[in-house]
Amino acid sequence: MENDPEALVELERLGLRKVPVTVVGTAAVVGFNRDELGRLFKLKSAEEVQRAGAWLFSTLDKVLEAVIRAALQVPPDRLSWHTPDRNRPLKVFCYHILADPNHVLDAIQSQKYDGSFKFAYEEAAERFPTMAALARFGGQTRSRLNVAAEDLTETALDRPIEGYAGPTTGHELLHHVLSHTTHHLRQLYEILRAIGVEPIQPLGEEDFKGIRLPESLW
Repeated sequence: MENDPEALVELERLGLRKVPVTVVGTAAVVGFNRDELGRLFKLKSAEEVQRAGAWLFSTLDKVLEAVIRAALQVPPDRLSWHTPDRNRPLKVFCYHILADPNHVLDAIQSQKYDGSFKFAYEEAAERFPTMAALARFGGQTRSRLNVAAEDLTETALDRPIEGYAGPTTGHELLHHVLSHTTHHLRQLYEILRAIGVEPIQPLGEEDFKGIRLPESLW
């Protein structure tokens, strides 16, 4: 992008600010998202489409509980410590993890998932001065998901959603956010260790069985 101004203009025209990005027609996938790239290039058969059920909701709740537990271990003087993958304060990183399931539930209701929330993470995180406050927000996210687990019907989850990477469904978005949340949890464990804090009761590979995760941590 630094050496190709026309490419930067095209990226901004699509409403995107980050690379790498894969664009096919009017659909775009930011980063290496295996599920969304598979959907974009129509690599999945009907039999491979995952459904969102009791296992997903209980597993996501367990992962979010672990995220909250780990976030509470972040020392107050490390809230502005920047994560290794990008110029992002640790508090914003934790907010991002705990907020994303809410955006998925909003999308299931509105049938739109435009990704605009991605540009407001830093501003939104300012509402939470401490990790304790952020943990309470995470508890609200868990409560909302628990209600959704009881209330969401197959019909609601099957409805088409206009996504920024192309058409999707509630089933697909929920599996995506499970993968995304788990991946960030593993990164959060690594960050804690990097600042000299050993995670309390960390989840392990056995807990992650059945969740699609990228091979690389960063």
